[in-house]
Amino acid sequence: MEIVLTLNWSSAYRSVRGLVLHLAARWREAGLELVELDVSGPGWADKLREILNTGKVRFVFSTAGVGTNLAMDGQNLWTKLNLPFYSLLMDHPAYFAANHRNQGKTVVLGYMFRDHALYQASDVRAENIVTSIDYGIPNLPVKPAPALAAQDKPKIIFAKTGNAPAALEQMWRGAPMLEAILHDALDELDFARKGVANVAQFHPLLNKVAAAHKIELQPFSHLSRFLIVQLDDYIRRLKSTAIAKAILPFEVDVFGTAWEHIDKTGARATFHGPVDYARLEAEFPNATASITMNPNIELSAHDRFFTALGAGSMPISDRNQYCETTFPELLPYMFDFTKGSIEAAVEHVVNKPADALELARATRTRTRDAHGVEQAADAILQTVQAARFLGAGPRAEQNFFVP
Repeated sequence: MEIVLTLNWSSAYRSVRGLVLHLAARWREAGLELVELDVSGPGWADKLREILNTGKVRFVFSTAGVGTNLAMDGQNLWTKLNLPFYSLLMDHPAYFAANHRNQGKTVVLGYMFRDHALYQASDVRAENIVTSIDYGIPNLPVKPAPALAAQDKPKIIFAKTGNAPAALEQMWRGAPMLEAILHDALDELDFARKGVANVAQFHPLLNKVAAAHKIELQPFSHLSRFLIVQLDDYIRRLKSTAIAKAILPFEVDVFGTAWEHIDKTGARATFHGPVDYARLEAEFPNATASITMNPNIELSAHDRFFTALGAGSMPISDRNQYCETTFPELLPYMFDFTKGSIEAAVEHVVNKPADALELARATRTRTRDAHGVEQAADAILQTVQAARFLGAGPRAEQNFFVP
């Protein structure tokens, strides 16, 4: 049996490993065995050598760029072995830039969100195959609706790390010129009034604003990346803070750290702190709804949106183009960040929990064939096959084409 080798790392609540296991369930159906290697553990290099020496590895998979730059005899290991490596990247390329620049020629740069892949194609332009997936709805256990409907009150969960917007503003004061550029950009975004922001707006907006300060930004330069990350992180902090404040009057279970900036006096919401991903995933089948927050994207959705549907729970999510067009029946449970919008979406569940459950399960049934996690897993298999084909080098039929 051939192997999919995953190089693991320690992520928040081990959530990334949970996502990989959903993909691997499909790969097992294709006759592939999942072998996990913790590259932070003792003796990992020897274990890697043993696995590779079996000759059974179909491809290597990791997240956040882990292991892409391993070398042998001064050459990228995966290029030398002509072994496809699928690097699934959760972040915008402005974060952890080295993970997004040119990699070994058999490395695929696969983005969780197409918005980020499009920035890669326009500004970074790595020579690798660049692609993206919609994570899709996993096939999780679905608890019978009558059992959930019989609960005294609907169980609503919100899993998210917090962080205070004011902490970033304090940091910016160390460079007044950059602080001015960022505040000018924020004024033009006008997030407080519009209630939406998309990362695709940030770079052209920053180019315009910086030019007014006689700063000419270069594509994917240190300064460009810094400014994009500041806007992106700041807007995310505004969004998560707005959600946390809006749900305080509701009985919501909040899982995650860095909520110290929220005044919880008199709150009905309960802040539990961090939990392991396995515990969190076990909460989904018992939940009527799960509040989720997309990154600043328009062309896909956060994995927890899909996970909620997989468990038959209603995702209460900030709206974007993808969610609105792919799941239009869920619009009453979507929100933006204008006044009262979050509360209205939560109240739809609180007031009629049975209706929310029924609609979530009907949506799961309608969409899972076309938007299941299996489609993402299959796309990854097809892309790594292409990477192996391209990595093999010139062929007799066209020896004039040299990579």
